[in-house]
Amino acid sequence: MKQKYIILKDDENKKLIISEFAELDKEIFSLLCEETYENTSIMNAISEGKTELIATIRTHNFFPPILQADKIAEAIMVLEDSQSIQSTEVFIDDANHLAKEIIELLDDEPIDGEPEELDEVFDESFDEKYDGKTPITGRKPSISIADDEFVESDEEL
Repeated sequence: MKQKYIILKDDENKKLIISEFAELDKEIFSLLCEETYENTSIMNAISEGKTELIATIRTHNFFPPILQADKIAEAIMVLEDSQSIQSTEVFIDDANHLAKEIIELLDDEPIDGEPEELDEVFDESFDEKYDGKTPITGRKPSISIADDEFVESDEEL
């Protein structure tokens, strides 16, 4: 899927607007989401680094994957550094991120020797340190359930 992000710097209102578009039809981009940020929060995030900027631009409605978020963050940093540029576009084609080569399946290595029979596996004895020990008794469970207590309710579960 092809995606386009338009990043607009609104100096008059001191805001940054990110619009996300996706190519849902051939050569037709549709608006998916638009987020507006205070310029001060963006500038503070830029001063702390790209990771903080990515965390700042991600919201419940706008949460691009890390590859897209990284490119968007770079574009925002360039846009904020420039006094003459007011908007920029970031194009992303998911086909560029997909593997171009077919990954060969790994062949299982042959196991030396013959496999054990199932009965032989279960017939193995326990260590001697467990032989002759008595089971734990006198322990009270932390939860007790009375057999004669039932909950009656008219509500369906």
